[in-house]
Amino acid sequence: MDLEEQYAIALGVLSILLWAGGWVLGKRVAGAPPRVIRVVVPIAAMVTLACFAVFVAIARYNVKG
Repeated sequence: MDLEEQYAIALGVLSILLWAGGWVLGKRVAGAPPRVIRVVVPIAAMVTLACFAVFVAIARYNVKG
């Protein structure tokens, strides 16, 4: 298995972890007031975007070609 395949598998695992984290977060804030949800959801979206951006940056740095 080459490095690109390993990163593809790692991206799948990261996606599943972020999905599970979002599910848990959704369960936790389901009964929260709307003001809390309006604060938490954008922060969760930014964290998700940052996780993918860091992953892609690391992958692009390490995989040549």
